[in-house]
Amino acid sequence: MKSESFGKRIADYYSILALIVLNTIVVLIVINLSASGVIDFQNYLRKRAESGEGRYSFKRYEEPVKELFPNLHKDDIDKLLVETRHVTQIFDTYTQFKEKPFTGNFVNVDVNGFRPIKNQEPWPPNPDYTNIFVFGGSTTFGYGVTDHETIPSYLQEILTSKYQTKIRVYNFGRGGYISVQERILFEKLIQAGIIPKVAVFIDGLNDLGYGDDDPPHTRELTKFMDKGEKPPFTNCVMQMPIFKLLSGRSENVAQRETPAPAQKIGNAIRRYETNRELIQTISDRFGVYPLFVWQPVPIYKCDRKYNLFANFDYDGYMPYLRDGYQKMVEHVAKSQFGDNFLWLVDIQEGVNKSLYADAIHYSPYLCRIIAQRIADKLEAQKIIKEVGQNP
Repeated sequence: MKSESFGKRIADYYSILALIVLNTIVVLIVINLSASGVIDFQNYLRKRAESGEGRYSFKRYEEPVKELFPNLHKDDIDKLLVETRHVTQIFDTYTQFKEKPFTGNFVNVDVNGFRPIKNQEPWPPNPDYTNIFVFGGSTTFGYGVTDHETIPSYLQEILTSKYQTKIRVYNFGRGGYISVQERILFEKLIQAGIIPKVAVFIDGLNDLGYGDDDPPHTRELTKFMDKGEKPPFTNCVMQMPIFKLLSGRSENVAQRETPAPAQKIGNAIRRYETNRELIQTISDRFGVYPLFVWQPVPIYKCDRKYNLFANFDYDGYMPYLRDGYQKMVEHVAKSQFGDNFLWLVDIQEGVNKSLYADAIHYSPYLCRIIAQRIADKLEAQKIIKEVGQNP
């Protein structure tokens, strides 16, 4: 009797314990499914905002938007914007990240790290050609325009039509890049034995817009490295949706932007100058002609009346841009930047036309204007004539 009673108690305890464990598992599953749903909904709202008046402020098709893309039909414009929003980034050595290879009707990213242009030559480039590499951020990559309407694509079209020589341009613009990453990418290509005749660096928006000393994804990569020091069980727990949701909320509070101090803007300008000098030194060593372009932005000498995205919160999203550009204007006026520096900040002044495909990225029209000015500069410096003679 005692043995049966003891066995029954053990069975009862086991049933209670099993019920507690089962209920705990069910509760955890429900909580994490709910957290996952909240995260998915937040991502949906973010993407929905980006397709309207959000971060990049892409507008849906309407008559004013059609004026930005005179060569595209309504369905093509919508498809272009959808493809643009689906471009993502992956890890890249030394520079931290790059655009992930992508295939679309209007937006493509080559596996070798560049965005194809019209009449794109294969990779690696033929050393007998006048190869021009164009570096920059998302405005150089051409977010919001087709492969054939980017600055590098227009640059090749303009130069080849005039000089009838073997000029080949490669678009190495990458979203979020600052001058430090452009220099490193330039160095990586040279180390691989791929040396262009001309290297164009288009900067300003990212270096001064954010005012950060580090590339955009530094915080995420730092978190990833820090996780490596934690026990595997802790890392596993932290991957649960509920912990991601809670940690995400605390991070959002910590990442709020604060007004830009003058010192931070000054540091960004000095960093740009240092990278320019380093690029010049490397270029001299390897026989490359570098051209440094300071780009236009929508909040400096751009008529708000013609900006379809004038209501975008530029000062909130890029709090250092307005003051930074004003400081750069003053700096350029009293400094010697050399003959291979091209100041394009003023090219929007007096242009009574929409110039932006979204809140910060250029329309095809502005891309062509910038490409023409770069071509004119190379011609004025007799660069194409000097290095463009093919054997």
